[in-house]
Amino acid sequence: MSNNLKRLTFATGALLLAVALFSVGYILLPLFSLIKQSFLPDGISSSLFSVRAYAEILRSTFFEAALNSIGISLCSVIGSAIAGIFFAYVFHNFDFPLKAIFSKLVLVPLALPPLVGVISFMFLIGESGMLTRGIAALLGIAPSHFALQGWWGIVAVHVYSFYVYFYLFTSSALNQLSESHGSVIDASLSLGASRAVTIRRIILPMLTPSFVGASLITFMASMASFSAPFLFGGTTRFLTLEIYTAKLNGNDANAAAFAVLLSMVSVGFLLLLRWYQSRKSYLRVTKGSSRRSTVPHSAAARFIAVAVALIVVGLFSLPVIAIIILSFVKEGSWTYQILPDTFTAQNFIKLFSDTHVFEPVTNSVEMAFVATAIVVFIGVCTSFLVVRNKFIGKRLLELLMNVPFGIPGTVIAVGLILSFNHPSFFSAQSILVGTFWILPLAYAVRNLPILFRSTASGLESVDPSLEEAAMTLGSTGWRIFKKITLPLLFSSIVSGALLVFINSLGEFVSSILLYSYNTRPISIEILSQLRLYNVGGAAAYCTLLMVLVMAAVGISSKISRATLAE
Repeated sequence: MSNNLKRLTFATGALLLAVALFSVGYILLPLFSLIKQSFLPDGISSSLFSVRAYAEILRSTFFEAALNSIGISLCSVIGSAIAGIFFAYVFHNFDFPLKAIFSKLVLVPLALPPLVGVISFMFLIGESGMLTRGIAALLGIAPSHFALQGWWGIVAVHVYSFYVYFYLFTSSALNQLSESHGSVIDASLSLGASRAVTIRRIILPMLTPSFVGASLITFMASMASFSAPFLFGGTTRFLTLEIYTAKLNGNDANAAAFAVLLSMVSVGFLLLLRWYQSRKSYLRVTKGSSRRSTVPHSAAARFIAVAVALIVVGLFSLPVIAIIILSFVKEGSWTYQILPDTFTAQNFIKLFSDTHVFEPVTNSVEMAFVATAIVVFIGVCTSFLVVRNKFIGKRLLELLMNVPFGIPGTVIAVGLILSFNHPSFFSAQSILVGTFWILPLAYAVRNLPILFRSTASGLESVDPSLEEAAMTLGSTGWRIFKKITLPLLFSSIVSGALLVFINSLGEFVSSILLYSYNTRPISIEILSQLRLYNVGGAAAYCTLLMVLVMAAVGISSKISRATLAE
């Protein structure tokens, strides 16, 4: 690849300048403002440097909150790994009726934005949840005995939300393993190794990179989680909640100090896993022909594994069913009953007929489109610069594009508040805090690594000789990009853009610190309806959000299929 790297032209230099300005203004500047504020405690305006905020939080709540956050994250990784790897193994190795349908149901959590997933669990297994009330009534005891709350409630929500990462990573790795190393598995079994030994000595080591990748994403997502601790945590302290509480109380120094320390913990775990992964080398090639192979199992083992998988998949579908049922509940009618007994379509009629009620939906869709447009432009330009060009600072630019991956949404939000609560060059001499634009900007910064990695991976698979041949025939750089590179990258760009759009639609972590009443997105309105005890209204917003996500997935799939057909 190094032989195909090109020196910068005037056009690529202009792109580099645009990307560099974005990186400095919206990634580095907020981080610098955050660190600076953490050393300038409130009320000490004459002090240039002080560690009072760090000393205060280290003496009080930091270690308790940090241990809770790390503990929850580790439990979430373990639980998600058990569920995701189990599903991947069963669906890969066993055939059974309706397998295609159940394999789609396993992916249901992908259609649930984080806040919707948390609320669906609250409606189902919270102290007033339908399932909790049903079990309590059946056994004749108080619902609080079965309600999932506190630590285990948060872990349950996280496992439900994040096991999909392990399922997808492991399924992909198992498919590659059985195709490329099927002969190795067969040889192990034919030479007398047991199924357990074959799994432990051959299959698991080959799957380790996938496990590490899924663990990394799950841990980072759990550390950054705000919705589950906010609604299930009670009085338990977590780092993301400490940032929110300090900011809500107007203590910017403590909020900034908590944010800096949370980022250090998250990035530290990221570096630790990357270091572990770099120490391992895994053979990915085979000699001779390859064929698909799986580990044989007894009939009893097959029956038990499939039965357990189908039961769990059915249980995992209950939160979505609960949300849909409650979206038709009349306001104030579901109080002590196990199941609602009064249904109405008024929640949806009001949602679509009242422009004021529908305003949060409009805000979310507009913000998601703006954030996606920003990310597509910056992500595509940066991937093109990094993969296809040679310039000073290339590695630094690539690092900056991945930095937001290790920074929780609350940290990004606080950094943007501190940077743009006054006019600056990067805000066009305006105050962005409290405006519409601060929200899509936060969504864009947070999701930038998704599209950058997706596009960079796609570009690395495009043979540079195609571009060189077109240039030899007299085509200009822009024409080559438009006619050759962009069509080959289109599916990668669409996939990344879809994830950015979906994440932005249901974004709650950054929104709760950045919204104003006129710019409130749908996630904030859901929380507002819950605070007003309007369960039906909140569930109606959740249902609409799920529909929007599924519509985005469907449109993206059609675009991808049309592109492949061409």
